[in-house]
Amino acid sequence: MLGALFFLFGFSIIAWVPRFPEIKHNLNVSNGEFGTLLSISAIGSLVALFTVGQLVHRYGTRVLMMTSATLLFGSIATIVHLTSTWQFAICNMAFGAGISAFHISINSQGLHEQAPTGERLIPRLHGLWSLGALSTAILSGFLAGRVSLVLHIDILCAVAYAIIMVIINRLGSSLMQASSEVDEQYSVRALFRSFKIDWVMSFGLIGASMLELASGDWSTIFSNQELHVKSGASAIPYVVFVSGMIVGRLFVHRITQRIGIASLTKIVTILGGVSFIISVVVGRALSISHPVLALGIFAAGSLIGGLGVSFLVPTFMDAANRRSTAPGSVVIGQLGALNTALIFVCKGIIAWTAQFTSIGVAFAIPSAMLIAVAFTAKAFKESDSV
Repeated sequence: MLGALFFLFGFSIIAWVPRFPEIKHNLNVSNGEFGTLLSISAIGSLVALFTVGQLVHRYGTRVLMMTSATLLFGSIATIVHLTSTWQFAICNMAFGAGISAFHISINSQGLHEQAPTGERLIPRLHGLWSLGALSTAILSGFLAGRVSLVLHIDILCAVAYAIIMVIINRLGSSLMQASSEVDEQYSVRALFRSFKIDWVMSFGLIGASMLELASGDWSTIFSNQELHVKSGASAIPYVVFVSGMIVGRLFVHRITQRIGIASLTKIVTILGGVSFIISVVVGRALSISHPVLALGIFAAGSLIGGLGVSFLVPTFMDAANRRSTAPGSVVIGQLGALNTALIFVCKGIIAWTAQFTSIGVAFAIPSAMLIAVAFTAKAFKESDSV
């Protein structure tokens, strides 16, 4: 049932991504302004990441799951109704806080469930998240131009929220319980003086995250604006990207039985980053004369890019947890806090690069960051599996 929560999490928060062109049009903003508005969610994320890990440790996952789900679905159901940029910014901060809080809660539960058996559960749970993201991306692409954005998101939020609440109640005693003793070392107040940074994990995680995030933010708009593809079909490269992530996350544990995780990381990061940026360059060059071929090439690069990033984020999270003596929820929160701050900066750079040059040029940034992750692979032990 925890897998169902991960699926619904991905299904819900990605639902509006393929419809970004409509949201951007409703707000009447430029590429740079839209990218900046999207990155503002990082402010809300930071608030959650600095607090929720400690709250999960103290109160358990049930309370935090229910509270964060309420904030998450309330904000996403509101945000698609807005046409004011400042209202969008405020609501997007709440959305970011809800995402991060729910992310910490369910991943803490995942670490809690895998601890007794030693099974590498987190990558497969993230695979189910990606499956949810893929399903909703396909649905959203189909509904674009057929069903209004507001009706689509409102119905989705109502149904998904109700199902998540039922699942949380049914999980019952299997949920991670509140700490029996109040540990001052992991209180919210103590966080700021005990905050620890694992730089290798942090830089690896940001490099592994940015191509996925940039693809979610910009691939649909890139296909629409620079490859001259209609709204419905413009979601195809993102759907393919997420498909690659699903395949990688669900089956990477079989590959690591033959290839060590460090060696595999070096291969997929270089191959994924290089393939993605080549597909962008070639796709743009062919977009006027052969738009269908251009879309196909970009989709192929997106597939390889998705495979390249697929298992990296959950693997870095798992590795960071193994390298720390702190509770899993605290590790996720601290690692996520620094990662979110870096994402905020990187998203801003990508957005204004897209504004002053093009989205195609902006895609070179996350592609290069993914390639650079190869230099952090030595932090993984070859004996580790995923």
